[in-house]
Amino acid sequence: MSALADSDLDPLASLGRGVWWWVLLRGIFAIAFGVIAFLAPAAALTAIALVFGAYALVDGVFAAVHAVQARRTSKRWGWLLAEGVLSALAGIAALTLPGFAGFFGGLFVLWLIVFFNIMTGIAGVQSASGIEKGRGRTIAIVAGVVSVVFGVLIAALLLFVPGATVLGLIWVVGVYAVVFGVMLIATAIHVRRAGRTVVTASD
Repeated sequence: MSALADSDLDPLASLGRGVWWWVLLRGIFAIAFGVIAFLAPAAALTAIALVFGAYALVDGVFAAVHAVQARRTSKRWGWLLAEGVLSALAGIAALTLPGFAGFFGGLFVLWLIVFFNIMTGIAGVQSASGIEKGRGRTIAIVAGVVSVVFGVLIAALLLFVPGATVLGLIWVVGVYAVVFGVMLIATAIHVRRAGRTVVTASD
Protein backbone atom coordinates (compact mmCIF):
# COMPACT_ATOMS: atom_id res chain seq x y z
CA MET A 1 0.00 0.00 0.00
CA SER A 2 1.33 3.44 -0.86
CA ALA A 3 2.59 5.95 1.72
CA LEU A 4 -0.24 8.33 0.81
CA ALA A 5 -2.86 5.68 1.44
CA ASP A 6 -1.27 4.78 4.78
CA SER A 7 -1.30 8.40 5.92
CA ASP A 8 -4.93 8.72 4.92
CA LEU A 9 -5.95 5.61 6.83
CA ASP A 10 -3.87 6.09 9.98
CA PRO A 11 -6.19 8.75 11.51
CA LEU A 12 -9.17 6.44 11.12
CA ALA A 13 -7.24 3.59 12.70
CA SER A 14 -6.26 5.87 15.57
CA LEU A 15 -9.89 6.91 16.01
CA GLY A 16 -11.00 3.30 16.02
CA ARG A 17 -8.44 2.37 18.67
CA GLY A 18 -9.03 5.36 20.94
CA VAL A 19 -12.14 7.52 20.83
CA TRP A 20 -14.68 4.77 20.13
CA TRP A 21 -14.87 3.63 23.75
CA TRP A 22 -15.68 7.18 24.93
CA VAL A 23 -18.56 7.36 22.43
CA LEU A 24 -19.70 3.93 23.64
CA LEU A 25 -19.72 5.09 27.27
CA ARG A 26 -21.72 8.18 26.36
CA GLY A 27 -24.28 5.97 24.65
CA ILE A 28 -24.52 3.64 27.64
CA PHE A 29 -24.97 6.54 30.07
CA ALA A 30 -27.60 8.12 27.82
CA ILE A 31 -29.61 4.88 27.71
CA ALA A 32 -29.23 4.49 31.48
CA PHE A 33 -30.59 7.99 32.01
CA GLY A 34 -33.48 7.25 29.66
CA VAL A 35 -34.38 4.12 31.60
CA ILE A 36 -34.24 6.07 34.88
CA ALA A 37 -36.52 8.70 33.35
CA PHE A 38 -39.10 5.98 32.67
CA LEU A 39 -38.78 4.04 35.93
CA ALA A 40 -38.06 6.94 38.32
CA PRO A 41 -38.93 10.26 36.64
CA ALA A 42 -38.60 12.17 39.90
CA ALA A 43 -35.01 10.98 40.25
CA ALA A 44 -34.26 11.99 36.65
CA LEU A 45 -35.76 15.43 37.26
CA THR A 46 -33.66 15.79 40.39
CA ALA A 47 -30.52 14.77 38.50
CA ILE A 48 -31.18 17.40 35.83
CA ALA A 49 -31.69 20.03 38.53
CA LEU A 50 -28.44 19.04 40.27
CA VAL A 51 -26.45 19.27 37.04
CA PHE A 52 -27.98 22.68 36.32
CA GLY A 53 -27.29 23.81 39.88
CA ALA A 54 -23.63 22.86 39.70
CA TYR A 55 -23.24 24.59 36.34
CA ALA A 56 -25.07 27.76 37.44
CA LEU A 57 -23.06 28.00 40.65
CA VAL A 58 -19.67 27.59 38.96
CA ASP A 59 -20.66 29.91 36.11
CA GLY A 60 -21.90 32.52 38.57
CA VAL A 61 -18.70 32.44 40.61
CA PHE A 62 -16.56 32.85 37.49
CA ALA A 63 -18.75 35.70 36.26
CA ALA A 64 -18.54 37.48 39.62
CA VAL A 65 -14.75 37.12 39.75
CA HIS A 66 -14.49 38.38 36.18
CA ALA A 67 -16.67 41.38 37.05
CA VAL A 68 -14.48 42.32 40.01
CA GLN A 69 -11.35 42.03 37.89
CA ALA A 70 -12.91 44.17 35.13
CA ARG A 71 -14.28 46.92 37.38
CA ARG A 72 -11.50 49.32 36.39
CA THR A 73 -11.71 48.71 32.67
CA SER A 74 -15.44 48.25 32.10
CA LYS A 75 -18.22 50.65 33.08
CA ARG A 76 -20.76 47.81 33.00
CA TRP A 77 -18.97 45.51 35.39
CA GLY A 78 -21.86 45.91 37.84
CA TRP A 79 -24.26 44.17 35.45
CA LEU A 80 -21.83 41.30 35.06
CA LEU A 81 -21.49 41.08 38.83
CA ALA A 82 -25.27 41.03 39.23
CA GLU A 83 -25.53 38.30 36.60
CA GLY A 84 -22.91 36.25 38.41
CA VAL A 85 -24.60 36.66 41.80
CA LEU A 86 -28.02 35.72 40.41
CA SER A 87 -26.57 32.71 38.62
CA ALA A 88 -24.79 31.56 41.77
CA LEU A 89 -27.96 32.00 43.86
CA ALA A 90 -29.97 30.01 41.30
CA GLY A 91 -27.33 27.28 41.44
CA ILE A 92 -27.42 27.17 45.23
CA ALA A 93 -31.23 27.00 45.17
CA ALA A 94 -31.16 24.14 42.66
CA LEU A 95 -28.57 22.23 44.68
CA THR A 96 -30.43 22.82 47.95
CA LEU A 97 -33.92 22.00 46.65
CA PRO A 98 -33.34 19.98 43.46
CA GLY A 99 -36.86 18.56 43.43
CA PHE A 100 -38.55 21.96 43.43
CA ALA A 101 -35.97 23.40 41.02
CA GLY A 102 -36.48 20.53 38.61
CA PHE A 103 -40.26 20.81 38.75
CA PHE A 104 -40.34 24.57 38.19
CA GLY A 105 -37.64 24.27 35.55
CA GLY A 106 -39.82 21.76 33.72
CA LEU A 107 -42.78 24.14 33.98
CA PHE A 108 -40.67 26.95 32.56
CA VAL A 109 -39.59 24.86 29.58
CA LEU A 110 -43.15 23.79 28.88
CA TRP A 111 -44.45 27.37 29.01
CA LEU A 112 -41.72 28.32 26.55
CA ILE A 113 -42.99 25.56 24.26
CA VAL A 114 -46.53 26.93 24.64
CA PHE A 115 -45.43 30.45 23.74
CA PHE A 116 -43.32 29.24 20.81
CA ASN A 117 -46.09 27.10 19.29
CA ILE A 118 -48.81 29.72 19.62
CA MET A 119 -46.67 32.57 18.26
CA THR A 120 -45.24 30.55 15.37
CA GLY A 121 -48.70 29.16 14.57
CA ILE A 122 -50.26 32.62 14.41
CA ALA A 123 -47.36 33.90 12.33
CA GLY A 124 -47.67 30.89 10.03
CA VAL A 125 -51.38 31.47 9.43
CA GLN A 126 -50.77 35.16 8.76
CA SER A 127 -47.99 34.44 6.28
CA ALA A 128 -50.05 31.71 4.59
CA SER A 129 -52.83 34.21 3.93
CA GLY A 130 -50.53 35.93 1.45
CA ILE A 131 -49.95 32.78 -0.57
CA GLU A 132 -51.98 32.09 -3.69
CA LYS A 133 -54.88 29.72 -3.21
CA GLY A 134 -53.92 26.08 -3.59
CA ARG A 135 -52.59 23.05 -1.76
CA GLY A 136 -49.55 24.91 -0.43
CA ARG A 137 -51.68 27.59 1.19
CA THR A 138 -54.02 25.01 2.72
CA ILE A 139 -51.16 22.99 4.17
CA ALA A 140 -49.52 26.12 5.61
CA ILE A 141 -52.77 27.25 7.25
CA VAL A 142 -53.46 23.79 8.68
CA ALA A 143 -49.90 23.59 10.04
CA GLY A 144 -50.30 26.99 11.71
CA VAL A 145 -53.65 26.06 13.24
CA VAL A 146 -52.28 22.73 14.51
CA SER A 147 -49.35 24.57 16.11
CA VAL A 148 -51.71 26.96 17.91
CA VAL A 149 -53.99 24.14 19.05
CA PHE A 150 -51.00 22.16 20.32
CA GLY A 151 -49.79 25.19 22.29
CA VAL A 152 -53.25 25.81 23.77
CA LEU A 153 -53.57 22.12 24.69
CA ILE A 154 -50.26 22.13 26.57
CA ALA A 155 -51.26 25.38 28.30
CA ALA A 156 -54.52 23.79 29.45
CA LEU A 157 -52.68 20.74 30.75
CA LEU A 158 -50.21 22.97 32.61
CA LEU A 159 -53.06 24.86 34.25
CA PHE A 160 -55.08 21.81 35.31
CA VAL A 161 -52.52 18.97 35.68
CA PRO A 162 -49.05 20.55 35.88
CA GLY A 163 -47.49 17.56 37.63
CA ALA A 164 -48.58 15.06 35.00
CA THR A 165 -47.49 17.43 32.22
CA VAL A 166 -43.98 17.78 33.66
CA LEU A 167 -43.90 13.99 34.05
CA GLY A 168 -44.74 13.68 30.36
CA LEU A 169 -41.86 16.02 29.55
CA ILE A 170 -39.47 13.80 31.49
CA TRP A 171 -40.70 10.77 29.55
CA VAL A 172 -40.11 12.59 26.27
CA VAL A 173 -36.57 13.40 27.43
CA GLY A 174 -36.17 9.74 28.37
CA VAL A 175 -37.20 8.59 24.90
CA TYR A 176 -34.75 11.03 23.34
CA ALA A 177 -31.96 9.85 25.65
CA VAL A 178 -32.53 6.19 24.76
CA VAL A 179 -32.66 6.88 21.01
CA PHE A 180 -29.58 9.12 21.21
CA GLY A 181 -27.75 6.50 23.27
CA VAL A 182 -28.50 3.75 20.76
CA MET A 183 -27.20 5.97 17.96
CA LEU A 184 -23.99 6.67 19.90
CA ILE A 185 -23.42 2.98 20.58
CA ALA A 186 -24.00 2.14 16.92
CA THR A 187 -21.55 4.88 15.94
CA ALA A 188 -18.94 3.58 18.39
CA ILE A 189 -19.27 0.04 17.05
CA HIS A 190 -19.00 1.29 13.46
CA VAL A 191 -15.89 3.35 14.24
CA ARG A 192 -14.31 0.43 16.09
CA ARG A 193 -14.92 -1.96 13.20
CA ALA A 194 -13.64 0.59 10.70
CA GLY A 195 -10.49 1.03 12.77
CA ARG A 196 -9.88 -2.70 12.85
CA THR A 197 -10.46 -2.94 9.08
CA VAL A 198 -7.93 -0.18 8.49
CA VAL A 199 -5.34 -1.80 10.74
CA THR A 200 -5.82 -5.16 8.99
CA ALA A 201 -5.56 -3.54 5.56
CA SER A 202 -2.40 -1.65 6.50
CA ASP A 203 -0.79 -4.90 7.69
